[in-house]
Amino acid sequence: MDRLSIAALGFVVLAAAACDGGGRPGRLVNGDTAAEFGPVPGSVLTEARVLQNGTVESCLGHDESANVSADAVAVERVGVSGESLTFADRGGTGVYACDGGIDSSGERAPPWCGEAFGAYVEGRLLDPRLDVICRDRTREPLAYAFVEPVAGAHWIGVDQGGYTEIYEVLAGLPVRVATTREVDLENALHGRELVRGRLEAAVAG
Repeated sequence: MDRLSIAALGFVVLAAAACDGGGRPGRLVNGDTAAEFGPVPGSVLTEARVLQNGTVESCLGHDESANVSADAVAVERVGVSGESLTFADRGGTGVYACDGGIDSSGERAPPWCGEAFGAYVEGRLLDPRLDVICRDRTREPLAYAFVEPVAGAHWIGVDQGGYTEIYEVLAGLPVRVATTREVDLENALHGRELVRGRLEAAVAG
């Protein structure tokens, strides 16, 4: 994933990963029907819900779980290629994400394949915590990254080529987005540039 551009357009924030064609999928990764988000024709609305009470223990190690409150609020997301859990640490100094997919190294049991922690600096994430270690169901490289919504944004849209994948902003947390488009593992392994971003923010009204 070598390009990621973000633009605020009224109530929708569009995060576009440059890619080529493709059709709109009919199912999410969990088998549910891929619903359309009415204001964006041809889109796919991801499933999202707020969970509580011990939901993070399934994806974090014991030591890391101790850094998360027992009643921590977690946002569960299910999309076309991936799924995730996102939640803040106990001190509010950062945010965790558990990323879903296939762990090609075999170190993590399904449904989780990766984990990320993003630290806050002056109330903003230090970086988007791009993760490219996961694989989707067809063994294609699957990339995850945090997107921080601008003030007033209620939705994040990721351009996946033939459709836009829509994520709802929930619980005041950064949104963990996923894509299989233009994931360059060779560059990742050699430490070359993976993400180049442009942020354009507009007042929501």
